[in-house]
Amino acid sequence: MKDVILVQRRIPRCSESQNQRKFAELRELARAGNYNVVSEVIQTRYPDRQYQIGKGKAEEVAELALSQKPAKIIFYNPLSVTQVYNLSEMCKCEVIDKFQLILEIFASRATTRRSRMQVELARLEYELPRARKIVSLLKMEERPGFMGLGGYEDSYEQDVKKRISRIKKELSTGQRDSENLRGYRHSKGFSLLSLAGYTNAGKSTLFRSLVDENVEVENMLFTTLSPTTRYLNINGRWTLLTDTVGFIEDLPHFLVDAFRSTLEDVFRADIILLVVDISEPVDVIRKKLAVSHEIFWERLEKATIISAINKADRLPWSCLCQVKACLLFPGFLRKESCTV
Repeated sequence: MKDVILVQRRIPRCSESQNQRKFAELRELARAGNYNVVSEVIQTRYPDRQYQIGKGKAEEVAELALSQKPAKIIFYNPLSVTQVYNLSEMCKCEVIDKFQLILEIFASRATTRRSRMQVELARLEYELPRARKIVSLLKMEERPGFMGLGGYEDSYEQDVKKRISRIKKELSTGQRDSENLRGYRHSKGFSLLSLAGYTNAGKSTLFRSLVDENVEVENMLFTTLSPTTRYLNINGRWTLLTDTVGFIEDLPHFLVDAFRSTLEDVFRADIILLVVDISEPVDVIRKKLAVSHEIFWERLEKATIISAINKADRLPWSCLCQVKACLLFPGFLRKESCTV
């Protein structure tokens, strides 16, 4: 495992519990990326245009990097090209943000051609607006070799756009094939059922239990990247059950768009089992449910959403009832659509 330093700039007046939850999620992402966290740096302030954190705190990170020799420094906050450049120059170390870390994880776990194309599309969509800034910096003759990027030309942006267009075209062909397959399955009387929800909620474990089949299960974020579909007989009715990629807070739109063909298995299902890890604090559950519903918003067709409470064995029955009662309000859990 490679050593990393984690950095988070916290927003003033934001709740401490929310800040801690977000940073804990960054730790889990680092673990999922096979990194070992050697130091953590936190600062509460409004963003600095040059360094994201304050210059003094950036110098503190640089001193840590000098003494601990990490492979990378990972920021929770999204970084601009200028911020990456300034931090890399100061720390003499590769600097990335949470979104780049997620792309790394996705790339390492993409096992099918489709998923690899989706990861590449997300990377290019992320890189496109940054490429414009890089070219702008080079025109001003500001160290054209920084970050190992070499000599960019004006044509680079057009090349990226062409690659994006080519990948989207190929993915759209696969999407039409998937739509035809879903239509065929419907015509044969199969109901389409998808497991969805926040990453690491236990979807794959539930999937394995329902279909009695071994799929990769690990207590780690984004274990599932490519969807898996299997037959399931429910009281004599044949159903196709699909395990899908998990959601995460603050997913950039380009990542959701890149994986749209995968998420179509969720959006076009007849029934969505929205898996909820009930063992977490109520405010965390509410936030994760809100993230899931936000991704569903305006993308669902006619699917019925049923919230499935998972990991209930980790709570005493009395606590479980109390948590359920706290979550029974419009937009999240309803009595008629909540199962344990």
